[in-house]
Amino acid sequence: MVIATGLVGAGAIPTPSGVTNSSSLHSTDRIIGWVSQPNDRGSIDIIWTCLFTIFICTYTVLCLNVPSEDETNFDIICRRIFWMALAIIGPEFVLTYASGQWGTAKESVQLFHAAGHPQWSLRHGFFADMGGFLLVPKDGRPFRITSKHLHYLVQRKYLEYPDVTQAELWDKSKQDTISKVITCFQIGYLVLQCLGRAIQGLAITTLELSALAIVVCTILTSICWLRKPLDVRTPIKLYMDSPIETVLCEAGDAAAKPFRQTPLDFVDDLCPSWGLNVQSFMKMPTTPYERPITRFGNDRFPNLKGYQEAFLCFATLAYAAIHLAGWNFTFPTKVELILWRVSSMFLFGNTVLFWVCETTSSWHRNGRWRRLFYRVYDPSKLEDVEKARLAREDRRVPKVLPLKWEFWSIFPLAVTYGAARGYLIAEVFLGLRSLEPSTYVNVNWSAFIPHV
Repeated sequence: MVIATGLVGAGAIPTPSGVTNSSSLHSTDRIIGWVSQPNDRGSIDIIWTCLFTIFICTYTVLCLNVPSEDETNFDIICRRIFWMALAIIGPEFVLTYASGQWGTAKESVQLFHAAGHPQWSLRHGFFADMGGFLLVPKDGRPFRITSKHLHYLVQRKYLEYPDVTQAELWDKSKQDTISKVITCFQIGYLVLQCLGRAIQGLAITTLELSALAIVVCTILTSICWLRKPLDVRTPIKLYMDSPIETVLCEAGDAAAKPFRQTPLDFVDDLCPSWGLNVQSFMKMPTTPYERPITRFGNDRFPNLKGYQEAFLCFATLAYAAIHLAGWNFTFPTKVELILWRVSSMFLFGNTVLFWVCETTSSWHRNGRWRRLFYRVYDPSKLEDVEKARLAREDRRVPKVLPLKWEFWSIFPLAVTYGAARGYLIAEVFLGLRSLEPSTYVNVNWSAFIPHV
């Protein structure tokens, strides 16, 4: 049974449950209004499947950093809701932060293995960089340390290597197996529905297409966070016999400046990140306000190299490209079709331009343009340029980010991207008011079963 306000097009058309030939499914008529579901797909089927899949994906994928010890459950829940909303509005941003954490965890494994600690794993790296270790110096206030901080202290004998096994770290993780199973089932169901409908020529809604894009991003984010402990609430305390002042004095000029985040800023200043760099650049308040910082933010930008950077580039472009798959979808009006195409092109084009700008600025920050110039025009000075770069890295000169030209070149991309993404989100719901008849026809799964 179909409950609808009317049909648009030339001539009447059978309802989905009464369709008898394929030409009816692909006519120019549209069904307007709410469709019930006794025999076929109904409006509630489409909406519930997509929204529940999006919710369960964004809920289970999040592996946020360890909160401050004085934070309440309400604070933690609010932060989770914020990141769930971000994972829906811009899932590629969460993927970007997750890939950055994956990159620093892999870097920590290389550092500790080179230092003679082969038992250090990706899980240890994630745990340290999410604020899982709390340094308690002989003097001063306790503060969180990253894997780089810990490596520095262990290498210089200020701390013993923490004898924490992978099993102990995983025991602190609160992985919900039931939620993971439900998530896998929902993802599989949505993907199979979209594939089956595409193969049999049945209409797919823009809501299903957007949900599929979020699911793809969520899967890739889960890959990045595969070894990260989930929902850890309390850090492991590491007691240091030496005063923090001793560490700073023996570090020399590198630690002479007042710290901004932790006393070990000269080793790792937790930058660049959205909160510590971009918000500060825009004169916006940055939380947490206490110093030394009481928790690590979840918004640190990635510093990826090689295949990791290629992975992130491919993933973000794939997310944007999925929206282009709706290029030939039918819409209630011609204007909506044009706006969808324009917004999808902006989404993909801005992602491409962002990677061009980001690569250009990254090469500038790392001195690659300078090295390329001397390699081409004056190779004799290349060795001196490389020595100067290594000297700056040894001094751990903090990066002042974002650069003004970098910020203002990306700002227009961010504004147009936000406008395009906003329209796409609105259209996935607006478009449900008028759909093709074949939208409400179920996939004939028996057609995929080989038979004689």
